[in-house]
Amino acid sequence: MNYKFSKFSILIAFIFSLSAFYLSAQDSIRINGQLQNNSRFVKVVVQKFGVGIFNIAAVPVNKETGSFSINVPADVESGIYRLRYSQTGYGDYVDVIINGKEKQIEFSVDISLEPESRNPIFSASDENKAWSLFHAKQKETVNAIRIKEDFLSRYPNKEKKSYRRVLKDYGKAKKSYKKQYQAFVDKTPFYWAKAQAQFSQVYFSNISEHPRLQLFNLHENFWLGKATNDASLINTPLYTDAILSYLNYYMNPNMEFGEEEKKAGYKKSVDKIMQVFGDDETTQEFAIKYLQLGFKEMGNEDILQYIDQKYAATAQCTEEDDELKQRMAGYEALKPGNMAPPITLMAGDGQEKTLYDFEQDTVILVFWASWCPHCMEEMPQVQAWAKEHPEALVLAISLDDDSSAFQNAIRDFPDMLHYCDLQKWNSEIVRSYFVAATPTFFQLDKERRIVAKKASFEF
Repeated sequence: MNYKFSKFSILIAFIFSLSAFYLSAQDSIRINGQLQNNSRFVKVVVQKFGVGIFNIAAVPVNKETGSFSINVPADVESGIYRLRYSQTGYGDYVDVIINGKEKQIEFSVDISLEPESRNPIFSASDENKAWSLFHAKQKETVNAIRIKEDFLSRYPNKEKKSYRRVLKDYGKAKKSYKKQYQAFVDKTPFYWAKAQAQFSQVYFSNISEHPRLQLFNLHENFWLGKATNDASLINTPLYTDAILSYLNYYMNPNMEFGEEEKKAGYKKSVDKIMQVFGDDETTQEFAIKYLQLGFKEMGNEDILQYIDQKYAATAQCTEEDDELKQRMAGYEALKPGNMAPPITLMAGDGQEKTLYDFEQDTVILVFWASWCPHCMEEMPQVQAWAKEHPEALVLAISLDDDSSAFQNAIRDFPDMLHYCDLQKWNSEIVRSYFVAATPTFFQLDKERRIVAKKASFEF
């Protein structure tokens, strides 16, 4: 799914990078890092979190030593910043607490290890050191518990002494984990480290249950113990990572969800997220905007519309959001049952034709472009359908702005009626149908009323 994006967030990130992070500052917080056994990574990118992730600075990594340094202004906003040393590997980063009090932060991480085993070792910064040591210990405990879980789930005879012995050890290990966690949360004097601990807490399901039921229970208990109404945590990866992990349940192929189940599940998940983030006005607004951004990037217009209409409109997020205002206007104008906006095309004989000049009872409108990968995946399916249904009209409206690319692409789709004015997003037809993503599909009846709008070809 390809979307038309506003440049506002990019501009904000750029301004922040110029005003907040400098490589040589007098009064600053200094971060010294070392990538041990590094032979691949040449730079470290500093990421700030909010409604999205923003790359705000980049520093080179010394080829010989693997070291790098970052000077951060002393008055920078406190929070948890992500130092990403790979732009492709998901786990190739170190999260660093900048609390505004500690002026020196130093750590090393062994790159030769697998990403999940790369525990940064902090030699300066008491808060980062406390969190890192606790987290490493917790990971070790969890790994031991998972090994026992695997043994217990595979052991054929549950009456054997060996099984009962491991089961007893398993119970002790879980109690030990909870004790370690509670002791750290209760005793640590560090605000950000405590928040990280809360969001890394592991919920252990009942191993006697079916694996799918275990995953369901993990999902149901996901938000337990997490502080979701603390506005300061917006400036950390904790909220964004948690929301993504929570929604990922419905993307898990092992759950074998159908499309309608996914849609219902996403709506239920959105409702839960809005419930847990809804007690504070700032975190509520963050949750709305982050969910909007996420489902927009996923190309899931059904859930985006659900969020817009159920939460964004009622929370009065429309006052300063021109894109949301436009989407809301589009939802109203393009409701099923409404008359489709008029379309006038220039026929091959030079005569104008409108939607009403075509005799077919069913019209499928396809908004697409040759530069859109998702479109080019869907268009062969549309072509096959058009060939099998000559009684229907498939009108493919391209957002291409390159005539040659458009002409070359449509050769593979001869059973559709094609149109392109080379105006891309500024096309009058595109604007009248409030198209914000490609591909977008509309089904019209013989009276040219809207029957359905879809983001994928499901007719």
